[in-house]
Amino acid sequence: MHLRIKVAKLLIKIGRLIQSSTVAVMRPDDLVKFSQQHYANPNNIQGWCDDQVVNSGLSILEQSLLEKININKGRLLLLGLGGGREAIPLAKIGFEVTGVDFIQQMVERAKENAQKSGVKITGLVQEISKLDLPENAFDIIWLSAAMYSCVPTRKRRLAMLRRIIKSLNPGGYFVFGFLWNPKADISAKSVFLKKMIAWLSLGNLHYEKGDMLRFNLEFIHAFTSTEELKVEIMQGGFKLVDIQIIDKNEFAGAIARKPM
Repeated sequence: MHLRIKVAKLLIKIGRLIQSSTVAVMRPDDLVKFSQQHYANPNNIQGWCDDQVVNSGLSILEQSLLEKININKGRLLLLGLGGGREAIPLAKIGFEVTGVDFIQQMVERAKENAQKSGVKITGLVQEISKLDLPENAFDIIWLSAAMYSCVPTRKRRLAMLRRIIKSLNPGGYFVFGFLWNPKADISAKSVFLKKMIAWLSLGNLHYEKGDMLRFNLEFIHAFTSTEELKVEIMQGGFKLVDIQIIDKNEFAGAIARKPM
């Protein structure tokens, strides 16, 4: 092979490694802020609050999870309110919905969209991994789309689970989506290098296989096995009720329950 072609390919590999290593350089709080800056962009706020998006309602996966728990009333906390896509149909079903988002403008727009749709929702501005909520206050806590995977580090997700379980009534349900990629091509060498970069830069010291900046826009942890998820949920104090994975789809959902 021509020497210049070899050099070019080597530079491409180095470039990819540098780009993919940004997730290791940033600390967990930085990763959250990085995602927050993306979603706070006015164009993104408008996109999530667009009538077509808001009126699209619950996805097939979300409808399936709702049918599984077979509940249509009670106090529901929605984490990741967005423009109200999930909050509005859940309120129409009969739930008393409180929505949480880390973007103030998103919360206000969601409340306006709900009012236009003939329902009322309560809005809170908080970061979902550091919730400050009353104990035993909700029958269901619903984490939007694949947002469980948007919480950086296993340690932070476990802390979030413990906050969530305190806010649920005994026997209450935690319904959530996550990113699923069992075929993730993440070599042991790549994981080792990123961990080294994390330690050398004093960055994401809890970096783990599956961590990435998806489309270079937001942090995502892709789960590569159901066992990884099961252990995490159980250590958070929950009983795992169901995992639903749609074939050839990177999004998956699960239901966990607080013991009675």
